[in-house]
Amino acid sequence: MTLYRVELREAAATALKAANTIAGAKVFTARSLPTTSAGLPSIYLQVPTDRAESAGRAAPGFTRVAYLVARGRVAQGAPGQVETALDTLAEQIELAIMCDAPLQAMIQQVTEIQTEVKVTSETGDHLGEVRMIFGLEFTEYFPVAGTPLTQITGEIEAFDNLQS
Repeated sequence: MTLYRVELREAAATALKAANTIAGAKVFTARSLPTTSAGLPSIYLQVPTDRAESAGRAAPGFTRVAYLVARGRVAQGAPGQVETALDTLAEQIELAIMCDAPLQAMIQQVTEIQTEVKVTSETGDHLGEVRMIFGLEFTEYFPVAGTPLTQITGEIEAFDNLQS
């Protein structure tokens, strides 16, 4: 059984590859994050956080929010060019996630979107990263252990039948 958050992450990767972002096919999941300037632009996806709230005291069911984190990285010749490339990539990521019908059909709603942009020139290269967090809400029920109830047999007595 594959975790649903993993299925969501892989569906997001498929959506981003199909969207033809400036990262092209360089959309990665389940790998280490370090990349070289030559490997940029790229997008790295993970779901580091998954929160569940109980649906009640009946069968074990939860309303869950899986937090999909998309990290887009770029390298350019100047800090201003990095900002522009990050803005473009952020827009492409958001549109790919929000407009992909197969991914949206897997969830109830996107509860939130957070975006952070960071530019650095510490290593002599002008690098930037956009970090986007999407709250993907879905409902999950777990199977109840034991023999399934398939039949109920019983007798009903009406009050009038008890009098002799």
